[in-house]
Amino acid sequence: MTTSARPPGRLAGGAAVEVRGWRYQHADRPAPAVDGLDLHLDRGEKVLLVGASGAGKSTLLHGLAGVLHDEEAVSSGELLIDGLAPEQARGRMGLMQQDPESQVVLSRMGDDVAFAPENLAVPADQIWDRVRQVLVETGLAGSGEQAQALLDHPTARLSGGQKQRLALAGILAMRPALLLLDEPTANLDPDGTRRVRDAVIEASARQGSTLLVVEHRLSTWADHVDTLIVLDTAGGVRHRVPAGRIHDDADLRADLVELGLWVPGHDPVPDLLLDTDAGAQPEGATAGPEALRPRVLLTGRELAVSRERPRRRQSRRPAPVLQGIDVDLPAGRALGITGRNGAGKSTLLLSLAGLIPVHEGELVATGELKGPRGEALTDDPHRWRSADLVARLGMVFQEPEHQLVRPTVREELALGARQARQPGEDAPLFTSEDVEHRVARLLTRLGLAHLAEVNPFTLSGGEKRRLSVGTVLAAGPEVLMLDEPTFGQDAHTFAALIRLLREHLDDGGTVVAVTHDEAFLRALQAEEMPLRPEATGQAAAEDALEEEALEEDDCADGRTPRDGVVDHRASRPRGTAAPMLTGVRSESRLGGANALAKLFAVLLVTAALVSTMDWVSSSVVIVASFLLLPWAGLRLGQFLLRIWPFAIGSVVAVWGTAIAAEESGAVLLDLGFTTVSEGSVELGIAMGARALAVVLPSVIIFSTTDPTDLADSLAQQMRLPARFVLGALAAMRLLGLLAEHWTTIGLARRARGVGTQGGLLGKVRATCSQAFGLLVQAIRVATRLAVTMESRGFGASSGASGPAPARTWARPASFSVVDIPVVLGGALLAVGALAVAVLSGHWNPAW
Repeated sequence: MTTSARPPGRLAGGAAVEVRGWRYQHADRPAPAVDGLDLHLDRGEKVLLVGASGAGKSTLLHGLAGVLHDEEAVSSGELLIDGLAPEQARGRMGLMQQDPESQVVLSRMGDDVAFAPENLAVPADQIWDRVRQVLVETGLAGSGEQAQALLDHPTARLSGGQKQRLALAGILAMRPALLLLDEPTANLDPDGTRRVRDAVIEASARQGSTLLVVEHRLSTWADHVDTLIVLDTAGGVRHRVPAGRIHDDADLRADLVELGLWVPGHDPVPDLLLDTDAGAQPEGATAGPEALRPRVLLTGRELAVSRERPRRRQSRRPAPVLQGIDVDLPAGRALGITGRNGAGKSTLLLSLAGLIPVHEGELVATGELKGPRGEALTDDPHRWRSADLVARLGMVFQEPEHQLVRPTVREELALGARQARQPGEDAPLFTSEDVEHRVARLLTRLGLAHLAEVNPFTLSGGEKRRLSVGTVLAAGPEVLMLDEPTFGQDAHTFAALIRLLREHLDDGGTVVAVTHDEAFLRALQAEEMPLRPEATGQAAAEDALEEEALEEDDCADGRTPRDGVVDHRASRPRGTAAPMLTGVRSESRLGGANALAKLFAVLLVTAALVSTMDWVSSSVVIVASFLLLPWAGLRLGQFLLRIWPFAIGSVVAVWGTAIAAEESGAVLLDLGFTTVSEGSVELGIAMGARALAVVLPSVIIFSTTDPTDLADSLAQQMRLPARFVLGALAAMRLLGLLAEHWTTIGLARRARGVGTQGGLLGKVRATCSQAFGLLVQAIRVATRLAVTMESRGFGASSGASGPAPARTWARPASFSVVDIPVVLGGALLAVGALAVAVLSGHWNPAW
């Protein structure tokens, strides 16, 4: 074991960390994640924590953050932050997890960053200064003015890398004494990686924070921290040395390489290239000039791609995220799609894989890809059966859990091979013996043989990634498409993956990968296809988010974006309302009113409607609702699309009441078992009109009210518990996120060939499988979201010095002059509707 003297004391602003004989064993694991760990960190010390997979690095970080709450887990020893248990030091630590999606709590950027300072009772007049400062520090904004413009920017429109930086901003806004970062740059492009690292180092130096960062790739942090600590999988500390020794200590470097860590200056790629036969040629290639013209499997010309499909009656087609793309995929070659986060790389990959239609242009599968009997297939892969896709175009998604559908690792690997079919036929492409042989080979090559009967959802992140690649390789597709394939891989598993992919290339296959990993591209000798602003004609800018938030919308006047321009915004004319229940604040006149005032106005109208049973008062409210559309910023077509289900329900209510109510007046229709009379029809119209009249004002209000503003009003003005209101708000955002997961899981199931056989019963099973996958995602994301909220001080009942102070609110909710017309308008509409009913002689009190 290599040791060194403890570093001298650092700045007083940081936290001292003491770990004494700590042991933690998860309830569902046979061995402890951490066993007998002793560790000390001085105040202000900056530490890079590394170790082989399974050494317990993430478990230690979660323990120090005080968010390990497994009641069935076995734990002993002590974790102390400045002499206190982590649960008592809430607010002193900031934890950043790997998954960017589960670290966004609220729907607007400013509110999300302000969430932790609010929980920590930072005075409201100081919070926004902190928010603007950290948005600039993390590179999400270039200046304070740009940061101000981004405060209301929807978090749903950020890329994964931008969400990762937003999570860091939320932590830095806490000004924590201890920064705990779990692979914070894993999802980032090189520029984003540098920004995040520099922001962390500068913030920890300025605030004197103690820093503990976990990372596989040491070069990012090694020259910017004080200490390198290597955990041993057997328990305890394997090495604790000054970080600078990683460059000149040969024994230390050799040991780190043996552990599978990415050591600065050690490049595993040359050795990987030597492992393969340099003279091997892809199947179908020949010597001489013909070798320069390999067979092309897939071509695309002038492609424009978008995840959003145009809908019927849509006044304007959604803008593509990329356009003007030309691509050829030849056999035996690798292509790397690169570019900054949010550049549309994954959307392009899904389009090439035939899982979503191209927006514009032409994507053509050649006869070489279609293979024998390919005349049964169209040129457009999107129109193929999923069984045809499985055998020809294999897709590995960025999140492995999206494509897991079987209870064991062995069955996962066998699924694709069993689902593959010849074009136009239902007979399997592979025999049972072929499938078993393929599975056995992949289990060994992927290092998963000892996990063959394990549930795939219980694997580690790196194991799931390797399994997801194996599930596609098992079906033998010629074109293999991968989205960030090296995420979470150490150097050993990286090498195993590269060898498999190079074999695929040597056999005449094609690899297309979305990646930020330069070593991956070099190891596959891949051609690079960069999606960069300068390559696509977009004006140069420091950050895509700044352009997205601050530049004029290229499509607002109906013009198409420039070639390759990234545009994640759903463009709306100024002054219009956003979709209901989203984080997009309405820019209409009604949108600026207090949420509680609007809610009170709707309640007044509703109270008037339920007090009477006549169609006249309801008609007044319905007409008034349509007249209010310009004030609410809603177009007529947009409004009708939102209310049509309620309108159909109202018609059903009219008919149901007409045939069920007692006969009154002249009989209009005799159905034998019942009659329809003048009185029953009038009552039915009154019931249906009232139901619609109650709904329409509510639709208008929810279309012009941001959920965060409503939550602020309910908590501050109605005095509802903040824990309940903000928990519901986070859950509302989670529901929107799960809707996206449902779509992605559906695409992943199509890529796996699930639901293609078995008729109706097979489709029912496929839907149930998709629902189960969504349930797993919901539990996973909700758990991590709860950890995020708790690690930012949410719901803390006590701190280091007694009960936690009352929560502050960055956006004070109060009534203003703007709200008077809203409340008065609701009251006048309620009274006016009843008055018209009385004067017309149709008023019919409900009592």
